[in-house]
Amino acid sequence: MIRDKCSTRTKILVCDLNLIVSENHSKVEGLATIRVMVGGIAIAVILLLSPFLITLSLVAIAALLGNSLKDDAESRHEGSSLIETNY
Repeated sequence: MIRDKCSTRTKILVCDLNLIVSENHSKVEGLATIRVMVGGIAIAVILLLSPFLITLSLVAIAALLGNSLKDDAESRHEGSSLIETNY
């Protein structure tokens, strides 16, 4: 515990790793906890958005691959009578 920053006048006091929470502190020191939370919030947002981003990127890859394979099949079997039955 840090004794030089702790005050005996406050009712609620937690001193741990230079983070002091009490009734008598200004709001400027409270912003330190917001700065600490930015990393956690960023990780949470990335974890929430990653399934959607992965799904959309795989859909785009499948569309490009399917289109290129269809064009390749049509060019290889250009004179075949079975081309008309393809969708």
